[in-house]
Amino acid sequence: MSAEQFFQVVLLPQGEFAKFLRADSPSRAQLLEKLFGTGRYRSAEEWLVGRRIATSKAVETARSEVALAAARVAQATGVLEPAEVSAAWASDLEARAAAAVAAAEAVVARLSARRVDAREAAEAARQRASAQERRQTLLALDEQLTLRRPEIDRLRAEAVAARRSAEVAATLAQVEARSADAAAADRLRCRTRAVLACVGLGHDLAITQLQETAVAARERIGALDALRELAGAIAADEALAVAAAQEHEAAVATTARIEDRLAALPAQRARLVGAVDAAQAAALRLPAVLAQRDRLQAALLDAQAVASLTVAAAQLREEVLLAREKSVSLRDKAADVREARLEGIRFELASMLVDDDPCPVCGSLFHPDPSEVRGERVTRDDEDDARAAAEAAQREVEQLGRRLAAAEAERDTLLGRLEDGTLESLEAELVAAEQEMSLLEPAALRREAAEAAVAGVDAEQGELDQQRSALQVTAVEAERRRGEARARAGTGRSRLSAELAGADDLDAAVSATTAVVTAAEDVLAAEAALVQAEAEQQAAERAAVAAAIASGFEDVAAAAAAVRPAQWRAQAEAVLRDHDDQQAATTARLADPALDVPLEPPADVEGTAAALTAADLVLDEATAAAATASGCSRALSSLVPVLTGLLTELGPVLEQARQVRALADLCSGAGANALRMTLSSFVLAARLEEVAAAASERLLRMTQGRFSLVHTDGSARGGARSGLGLLARDTWTGHDRETSTLSGGETFLASLALALGLTDVVTAEAGGSRIEALFVDEGFGTLDEQTLDEVMDVLDGLREGGRIVGLVSHVAELKARIPAQVEVRKGRNGSRLAVHGC
Repeated sequence: MSAEQFFQVVLLPQGEFAKFLRADSPSRAQLLEKLFGTGRYRSAEEWLVGRRIATSKAVETARSEVALAAARVAQATGVLEPAEVSAAWASDLEARAAAAVAAAEAVVARLSARRVDAREAAEAARQRASAQERRQTLLALDEQLTLRRPEIDRLRAEAVAARRSAEVAATLAQVEARSADAAAADRLRCRTRAVLACVGLGHDLAITQLQETAVAARERIGALDALRELAGAIAADEALAVAAAQEHEAAVATTARIEDRLAALPAQRARLVGAVDAAQAAALRLPAVLAQRDRLQAALLDAQAVASLTVAAAQLREEVLLAREKSVSLRDKAADVREARLEGIRFELASMLVDDDPCPVCGSLFHPDPSEVRGERVTRDDEDDARAAAEAAQREVEQLGRRLAAAEAERDTLLGRLEDGTLESLEAELVAAEQEMSLLEPAALRREAAEAAVAGVDAEQGELDQQRSALQVTAVEAERRRGEARARAGTGRSRLSAELAGADDLDAAVSATTAVVTAAEDVLAAEAALVQAEAEQQAAERAAVAAAIASGFEDVAAAAAAVRPAQWRAQAEAVLRDHDDQQAATTARLADPALDVPLEPPADVEGTAAALTAADLVLDEATAAAATASGCSRALSSLVPVLTGLLTELGPVLEQARQVRALADLCSGAGANALRMTLSSFVLAARLEEVAAAASERLLRMTQGRFSLVHTDGSARGGARSGLGLLARDTWTGHDRETSTLSGGETFLASLALALGLTDVVTAEAGGSRIEALFVDEGFGTLDEQTLDEVMDVLDGLREGGRIVGLVSHVAELKARIPAQVEVRKGRNGSRLAVHGC
């Protein structure tokens, strides 16, 4: 077939129609929904269910909002909610709250006037008590200032003398500083003369003698500096001798190491040549082992896959069994939930019954014994969930079956590819091949390295021979340079010892002479500094005497006794100013008319304050009561309109929910739906009626007018859904039979007629598209010869207009009846086709 033809194929599996005959209404509905596309009707049912849930939630929300608003009103007023909330109840509470606010405000106004009088009396008493206290404090302070007056007068005189002595303080400080400088210069002179004995000179040398000694020592230092070049040449020759000796020793040691290495090279070269031969042998063996390993790896992967698929298939079989058990359990549970749902619907109908209102089922105005709920209530959502769970479990069984078939097919394919050998033997052979490769690959890779190592040994031997010859020449030359350098160093050192005149070395001689120069010059500088310091001291003393007399003091000692630190003078001035300020302030405050009050009797502050506190307490209580009443009134002014509006909106919501619930129950097979048929079941029942009519035409012909199929929409047993019932009408007995009572051959004929009838209806549903080919699979082995003839006549009638009818069967009798055949022959290497009569 071409792609266009393939996508036009409609598969009607013959075996499934035998199940369709015996199935219940839900199972028939599943197949019919796939063929006739009634999804839009089920969508309408689901939409109505969604609207029913939404309106129920809206009713619950509206009632919750009314209850919440009523609770807020009751909480604001502090009363209990009535059994029946109404707008009149809320309005009455609002009016009573407004009256309570007016009464509380009148009480607050009266108590406010009383508190104003008490506050004025308390303020007057407080001001009189404050004036009495301040006058008493000022009188005590004036008495203390009078007692301190002699002390202040003495401090004032001392401060005046300190101000005059400040003018000569700087001169007196110069005298002390110059005296300290002269003493320090004398101490320095003594220390420098003590150093003279340390450098070999007398500590009582005269100035001229010290000057001559310093000049002679400087001349000696110049002569010693001239010998530094000679000392440097001696040190250089000694260093050359040491370096030459080290070079000679290094050359001798290196020559010995080279000779040891040359002795070991022949044995190393022989080992490397053997490694090259072994690497060449490994390289020749490696390709064969590599090919064997690849073959074993491919075989092992196939064997492992077979083992994994075997385990997976076994696990899938267990999962299929468990899934089937789960599917059966969930299908039974869905039936139980459906029965519980029906019980709940009866209770819902009973809960809607109100005396004097007609019953929606029978119309009676009396309801003597309404149904009561038994057990837990089950909703439509619970029923839908249970049915969906059962359908999902069945789909899971089908999916696991497909996975099991795929795993077994893949396992059989791999078994056909495998050669002889177990998984354990393949693994052992692969391990042996990999171990051999792990030895051969490194050995082959070491060939180039071994050849390079042999060449390296040869090159190293030639290089070491050259190095040994060069080192022997170097050792002889180093020994010659060492002897020459030692001879020059000995001659120079004899000359230097003669010039140093007994000193250890040149640096020691220079250091001793420099110490003599330094000691002599330090003493000369200290003597000059002492003379200068004594002259400056005498000049400072003369200036101090003149300054003391000019400031009004008898002598320098009197001026020094009057000197006070600047901080003391500042503190004394502050004390004096503070005393004068306090005296003036006290006198001025005592003259204030506001403080001209008698000290006796004291003001009654406590009594007036207690009266004010009592007035405040009473007013606060009244204000709190007024605020509470006002808050309650304000809260009710906002809450009562909200409650009234919610009560007004609740009525339409209840009516809409009732209408939606009635319509949803009708379309879902509940409520006033006498046949308990859903909307989609009603549509499918019409299609099934057409299918039964079309199938009966062929079934009557194939059964010589005995059987036909009849659609029934009567109530099923056990409370199941109605509308998709199917019966077999037996004209011989005049009774309608359950399709499950048909024999095997009768079932095949009925299912074949049902498939052909369904083909006609599906064709009409698809707009009259012609079905060009039909294929019927198996079932002919259950027919007797006469019935088989009738069936073949019906199938031949389907060939009118060029339509192709194909039969898939293993029954031998059909080979003589069917001229054109495609035979499938199985073999070890797969199936083959043979075409006959075409």
